[in-house]
Parts: sequence; C-alpha cells; structure tokens
Amino acid sequence: MHITKKSSVILGLWENEVSVLKALSSNELVISDLAILTQIPRTSLYYILPKLEERGFVEKVKRAKKVLWRKVDDKDIYNTHEEVLEGFKDKKEDGETKVISKATQITFHHGNKNVLKVFDEISAMPPKSRFYGIQPEPSIVGAVERNSLEKIIDFNNKVKSKKLIAEGIIHEKGTDAMTKTLSKEEKRKFLESFSDRSADTAKLPDNFLENTKAEIYLYEDKVAIVNWYEEFSVIIRNKDVFELMKEMFNSTKYLLERYDQNEKIARRLIDFDRK
Repeated sequence: MHITKKSSVILGLWENEVSVLKALSSNELVISDLAILTQIPRTSLYYILPKLEERGFVEKVKRAKKVLWRKVDDKDIYNTHEEVLEGFKDKKEDGETKVISKATQITFHHGNKNVLKVFDEISAMPPKSRFYGIQPEPSIVGAVERNSLEKIIDFNNKVKSKKLIAEGIIHEKGTDAMTKTLSKEEKRKFLESFSDRSADTAKLPDNFLENTKAEIYLYEDKVAIVNWYEEFSVIIRNKDVFELMKEMFNSTKYLLERYDQNEKIARRLIDFDRK
C-alpha cells in the first residue's frame, strides 16, 4: 500500500509513523538501523512501533537472536482497515459530478450498489416514458450475478407499473444465460418481473459484442455507460450527445432483426408450469 498524504489522514497516521512505514516497506530493520534511516530517536521508536503493531501495520520477527521490524503485507493492512477505506471511498468518490456548463454534466459512480442509481433514475421517469438500452449477453449476466436479485426485480416491476417503454438491442441467448445461476424459484420470480413489459427489442447477432462486458442506457437527456464487472458508471447529461447516441441506436436497430422478448419469456414460464 503506497502511503500518500491522503491515505495517512484516512488511517490516522502521524508523520513519524508514515516515515517508519516507508522505511520498512522493503526492509526488515532493527531499531538502531531504523533510527538512523528515519532520523527518529530510538526512544520514540520504542513507543511508535508497538502502537503500529497493535493497529496491524507492522510486526516483529526474530533473526539470529535479533529482533527486527517489518511492514505487514499490503493486502493484510487493507483487509484490517477495509471498512474505513471503503467507507471513505463511497462517501468521497461516489457520485462525483463535473459541471461542464449549464447544459452539460458528467457524473461518475463507483461500486455496483451506487451504479444501480442509473436504474433509480430510469424508474423515476414519468409514466409511459421511453428509454433505450444496448445489453450484450456478458454484461446482462454480470448485472444479475453482481447485484441483488431483489433490486433488479424491483426495477422491472417499477418499469411495468409505470408502463415505461423499453427499447432494447440485446442478445437473444441473454434471456437464458442470465438465469443459469439462479434457483428454480428465483428464476421464476426473475422471469415474471420481465414479462409483459412494454418493450420493443431487436437482437444482436450471436458473434457480435459476444465478449463485451459493458452496456449503455439512454434516458431523458442522459447517456449512461455501465460496467458491472468493473463496478462503475459514467452518466453524461447533454442533449446533443443524447441525440447523437439515440440516432446511432435507431440506425443500428433498424438493421437488426426484431425480437419479441416477451414471447420468449412467456414460453419459459409455460415450461415451468409443465414441469
């Protein structure tokens, strides 16, 4: 773990403690050598080192009857202080918005629980509004595997209850792929949440975007690029960018074969009843 000024503040490290950790980053040292390297008095090190050891930053080892000190492995330090680091990350980094102009904003979300805010914004649209999405199979599988099933079902139910119109470009095989890891009961609930939505979909050829683990949504005057695996989204609010992406979406959809996702899901639900 590279100890920066920012990370030292988050972890509550004093200047002398940071100097000790940097000195021990690639060396095992006795206190006398550590004192020379850091210019910190030995009497102070006898106090600093046990405190750092207690907090999981350093540990002592014996070599040929000598007591040496070394920095704990970075992964172990991170795991020990994960709650603090992640809490700070969520608070400080998520939802960062860059205002370019009155008409343009770019928002970044980190962590899938925050990326799901894209779904919150879509489901908050007025009834009978229209939104657009391009969802390759690997990405839609990631959405199911990396998020709470209840959250996705809740989003689908809100889309249905508000009669939002979903225009999509998707892989037909994605319908089956996204349910492979679900139990029978979960699979039924999941498929039911997709059934009878107001949707107009076209299907991607199986060999096109077959390895793409990202998706895109167009809604209101926003373009949202989402990657569930890397756990981030970028939302661009700009009318010209939205219109550009919408026309590209329409042009692509025009060239593709229409696909009735509702019909396929209805057939899957009938199969459940027959079993």
